[in-house]
Amino acid sequence: MLQRQLQSPVRRRKGGDAPSGGGMSGGGASSRQARLGNAAVQERTTGPAVAEDAGATSASFPDGEELQEAGAQQPSRPTKLGKGQTGALIGTEATVKLSRSSDGKGRSAAEVADGSQATILLVSGSRIKVKVRDGEKNVEGWVDGAIFSDQPSLTRDEDDTKLADEFVYSKVEGDHSPVNPKGKDTAQGAAGDCFLIASMAAVANASPGAIKDMVKYDKKKGTYTVRFYEEQGRGAAKPVYIEVDAYLPTEKANRKDPSYAGDEGGVMWSAIIEKAYAKWKGGYDVIGEGGTGEEAMAEITGVRSKNKRPSSMKEDEVIPFFTQAQKDGQAIYAGVKDSGKSAVQKPFSGSGNGPFTGALTHTHRWNEIHPGSIAITDTKGKAGDIHDSGSHGDKTGKLSGTGLKSGVVNYKGDSKDQLELSFAKDKGPAAAADLEVAFDYEGVLDVAKTIIGNHAYAFEGVVGKELQFYNPWGTYQPKPITPGEFLAHFDSLTTNTPPSTKTQG
Repeated sequence: MLQRQLQSPVRRRKGGDAPSGGGMSGGGASSRQARLGNAAVQERTTGPAVAEDAGATSASFPDGEELQEAGAQQPSRPTKLGKGQTGALIGTEATVKLSRSSDGKGRSAAEVADGSQATILLVSGSRIKVKVRDGEKNVEGWVDGAIFSDQPSLTRDEDDTKLADEFVYSKVEGDHSPVNPKGKDTAQGAAGDCFLIASMAAVANASPGAIKDMVKYDKKKGTYTVRFYEEQGRGAAKPVYIEVDAYLPTEKANRKDPSYAGDEGGVMWSAIIEKAYAKWKGGYDVIGEGGTGEEAMAEITGVRSKNKRPSSMKEDEVIPFFTQAQKDGQAIYAGVKDSGKSAVQKPFSGSGNGPFTGALTHTHRWNEIHPGSIAITDTKGKAGDIHDSGSHGDKTGKLSGTGLKSGVVNYKGDSKDQLELSFAKDKGPAAAADLEVAFDYEGVLDVAKTIIGNHAYAFEGVVGKELQFYNPWGTYQPKPITPGEFLAHFDSLTTNTPPSTKTQG
């Protein structure tokens, strides 16, 4: 499972009680992480290759004319406008009016918030026709192309993927370069990119200088150049420089509240790095689909990461491994299993051939059934075994089995009866109490220790004979866990040794 995608449940939105977006789902292969934008970036980058050796010197930033040669783009405004480009409408007023006609005359098509994401549909001279979210629908209209800003695409609305999340780009004033970076500075937002945020936290815990050296602020332009690394083969890594402006996605109702990495009034260097990473990879929606700590930490440090399977470790090996890794200056990242196994339950009521109905019980309010994992058994052997056929993302699924006439399951638990089955004549159980149900669940795998399933964590330290991890949400921090709990809940472990660094002037 080391290469599986970690698509995390994201931390709760402000004012909410549970995580939103992302989902607590099983991951796919890491190849699902899109690599958009790399080819163009490769042609613009300069700088020496960095060897895999942990003592390699980090590449320095280009300055002045060299920075332009490295392909640093002007903040916000693209040099060309074309059909299909996605960015944001950033002008000088609180709202942007969309016209019905290309000349801007006549009736208005809509009025949207300044900073709204927009996709270009047509270009006519200096005017562009765009598609923008307005409430619960997309609207189209014409605007001056001069207000179109080159910004990474936003995540998608979890209730309607045809809509971008209703965030707006807002300028964040000041210099947000990392000064004294710590892992606890990070706070994941409404993108399922726990792999990236946890990687930043892990590197910051091991080598604050490695994070400091990533970001260079241009006070005159108000832009940041962030350096990543892209592996070229045989352990060599080529620096990639991504320039971003000071506009960040924020909550529409509060433009000081970041929608993704960072918290209002908090340290914001992780938000700057996240934006640059999103621009490099093709958008917040792309990195929100997940990735791996193995890749992300290597892209941050220029050093190849190393993986170790928790399943290959013995309980008495756990504490010595983490102790030595931390002593060696390694950044440590660990991923939690996708799901846990429920206790056997007998939730059904009914008689004869049915219908038999019942609601499953969860150990935490966030938990949900992992589709495709339900097993219903008749302890007296009269009815045949029953299974569900759902897959990730389904709201409902079908139940099937020998002698079953019909069966449905509601995975989200938002109705009184999560399960309902009816049997063919004389094929039902002798009594409802004979039917047992077991299933896998997604969500909080260990309620007592607050361990979230399908999620990435950064290691902080050994506490006595237990391990302390950091949740990149910035909230719902886990309690220290024993080696046995680590082996029971975690299925990936990645280390990376940042090179010795010297902060650039």
